[in-house]
Amino acid sequence: MAEPPPIPPSPAGFGWRSLACLADIIPLFICGHAVAGFTADAEALAAYARQQQWIRSFAELYVKALSSPGQEANRRILDHVLHPAAADVDAVVAWSWHVGTATFFVMLAALTAQEAMTGTTLGKRMFRLRTVSLPDAGRPGFLAALLRSAWKSAFFALPNPFFMLLGIVNFHVPLFRKDRRAWHDLWTRTQVVEGGRR
Repeated sequence: MAEPPPIPPSPAGFGWRSLACLADIIPLFICGHAVAGFTADAEALAAYARQQQWIRSFAELYVKALSSPGQEANRRILDHVLHPAAADVDAVVAWSWHVGTATFFVMLAALTAQEAMTGTTLGKRMFRLRTVSLPDAGRPGFLAALLRSAWKSAFFALPNPFFMLLGIVNFHVPLFRKDRRAWHDLWTRTQVVEGGRR
């Protein structure tokens, strides 16, 4: 007689899962920015410098408006924000894409390696969670880990409104499902459950 499949552990709660995600993403986001700085070419560095100049100009206008309030000071701030020079906009876009791309690949590599090898990540270990494949409740395979990581990395790293909107919706999907699975869990036949090791 064949043995029934194992009963999967309890699904991870939305709050614990969210905290684990933040614990994963924040350090990788910082690492991605550091990698972006090391890998920037002359064009990207020029875009960064122009972006920083725009920020400094905004800060100076803001301080002046605080020290000498008035309609003219307010108008200058609004004009600076609402009507930036085309070169300033191009610089912000160029630098944002450079940083986003570097951060995407850092997150993708780190999250995929952790989940494929151990079924967990640093954040999940901190909150005693793990990712399992369904229906066997084993460790997810490499492809499942890669797809899960690509989805999360695109949402958090790439400066694309479409990914951001889908990511926000996906982030809240577990609130409305009994099994607490998000879209990337459903696509990869995985689930985040309680019971990971510290």
